[in-house]
Amino acid sequence: EGKRFKMVDNTWRKWMTATKQTPKVVDICVSEGLCDKWRECAVLLDMVQKGLEDYLETKRSAFARFYFLSNDELLEILSQTKDPTRVQ
Repeated sequence: EGKRFKMVDNTWRKWMTATKQTPKVVDICVSEGLCDKWRECAVLLDMVQKGLEDYLETKRSAFARFYFLSNDELLEILSQTKDPTRVQ
């Protein structure tokens, strides 16, 4: 999932840099393949989202009390697992 997100992030940064350098946004919008690239990025982001939801579901199935937390809250907890005192 990280590789997919990195691809989308790189694409985003590339096109935003090009947009910043071109004062007329219309010139960027008519670029060859831009629409197809954004559609591809949307598909990749959907795959990343699905993978993340599957991962969180495995954590929820291991610890039933995680079912009461939102995805954001659960991610916050899981990101702090190296410090057990923060996960209470």
